Amino acid sequence: MLEFENEVAVKICGVTNLRDAITCAAAGADMLGLNFSPRSLRCIEPGTAQEIVDAVRAQTPQTKFVGVFLDQEAAVVEALAAKLALDAVQLHGHETTEYVRAVKAPLVIKALRVAATRPDVAAYQCGAILLDTWSARGPGGTGETFPWALAAALRPAVNRLILAGGLTSANVAEAIREVRPFAVDVCSGVESTPGKKDEGKVRAFLQAVKELNDEKTVVRA
Repeated sequence: MLEFENEVAVKICGVTNLRDAITCAAAGADMLGLNFSPRSLRCIEPGTAQEIVDAVRAQTPQTKFVGVFLDQEAAVVEALAAKLALDAVQLHGHETTEYVRAVKAPLVIKALRVAATRPDVAAYQCGAILLDTWSARGPGGTGETFPWALAAALRPAVNRLILAGGLTSANVAEAIREVRPFAVDVCSGVESTPGKKDEGKVRAFLQAVKELNDEKTVVRA
């Protein structure tokens, strides 16, 4: 189960190497996302993922790991979730409501891409909903935002809402104040190139969220 002391948790997604993983975890990231979709620029092999998980858990055992999958066989998702002892799986494709309900994992996050209309979040019975930006450029990590008012309107209907899509250290505080999510998800906003995290950007993003958490002015519902 994903539970954190912070008012708003931080997930850094698209971690591809051990150095970046240790940097992000040591800086205070609550969750690290490991992408297993062959269609992603940030896809990693299970062996690399195992190295990352083992090393980070030895140093910062409170760090949670989320496996990201895109329209992959349930058997693949479940096998990797078990092998790596993932804390959650994130389904970022066109997975059906039946698939989402049936897949076996400690916690299931369904990612929905938002354009100009609200997605049907009520159709998915899972542990968390992640809202990302719809883009013709790809299923995620594009650096594009969507109208946060749509996320704010959906938040009361979601058990745990994770906000993604174009977040950076410059706009994350505004996004949190407007949406009041369970967590924020950042990928390209803390990168120098796809799959390579920038330590300065990582620390700036986490500091921006920490300052807001310290104010305790944003209360999750």
